[in-house]
Amino acid sequence: MIAVALITGLQVRPQSLLPSTGTLQVLITGDPLTSDPLNVTCHGSQSGQVQLTSVMVNISSVQVHRTGALNLTGDWIPIPGAPKTLDLLDLKSFTQLLGSTRAPDGVINLVRVTVGPTATAGIGTGGSATVTVSSGHLDAQTSAQITSGKVTSITLEVIQPHVVCEGNNTLRLTPELTATSSGPD
Repeated sequence: MIAVALITGLQVRPQSLLPSTGTLQVLITGDPLTSDPLNVTCHGSQSGQVQLTSVMVNISSVQVHRTGALNLTGDWIPIPGAPKTLDLLDLKSFTQLLGSTRAPDGVINLVRVTVGPTATAGIGTGGSATVTVSSGHLDAQTSAQITSGKVTSITLEVIQPHVVCEGNNTLRLTPELTATSSGPD
């Protein structure tokens, strides 16, 4: 009887007394070793070096996957803040907040960033080109712990933006993300 009353009391507790959610922030940064401009070698009939001065990508959404209590109640949590347009080459010098939200206790095991099917690359001293993005989303695995009343930050790092030049000077972006977490604070 006492156990039932305790469980019922905890389920209807005021949020200010015992919060049941923590704050989750998702940030993105770039690889400090990324060269600027980024040199891409083209092969085939139009071989040569292409210098990219920017790689602008459109982020349409950010979500995290929470494993939930005892890994039984996982769900996808949207992170408000998109859409955003970011230059992957500029990210090497700063960290950008993608969004923040309240999230239930649990472990975040995956961050998914959905990007547009194309990006725009600045070439040389004023030219531009369309860049095909290989995947509609970029995933990064993590094991960030969300704790009630605390702030947890997940920082995504774009590892050396990988751009390849295919036939007819078609550019393709295949970025790789890694994730680190800090908190709860």
